Amino acid sequence: MTPRFIIGSVLAIGLISGIGLILLFLYAPISPSFVALALLLVVFAVMGLSGPVWWLILRKLMPQMDIREVVAMGARFSLWSGIFLASLMILKMLGFIDSILILAILALLIMIEMFLQQNSARKRLVRKTRRKSR
Repeated sequence: MTPRFIIGSVLAIGLISGIGLILLFLYAPISPSFVALALLLVVFAVMGLSGPVWWLILRKLMPQMDIREVVAMGARFSLWSGIFLASLMILKMLGFIDSILILAILALLIMIEMFLQQNSARKRLVRKTRRKSR
């Protein structure tokens, strides 16, 4: 799959989720399943609409990286953005919104991303050493 296809499909998922979220608020009665579906659609809508933005930012910041890695990082960053916004909405609904809790959630998501980047860097290093030894 090409990076353009991935970015286009992520953007299409975001637009479809945004339209679904609007239709959900207009036509569905409020119930517990309504809230769960709305939060899921918020995650996908934010992920899809912020994906190309993250991709452009990362492409400008890291021009020496492979384009596939930049697209994968942009997709992960957009997913973290959607999860962060949905968790803020859950906290707001429960009345537990606090600046310390917001920072803790943000720090947790950053630590997960750092772990994923270190893991992928370690795998790249192993692949390079295997190629040199052959």
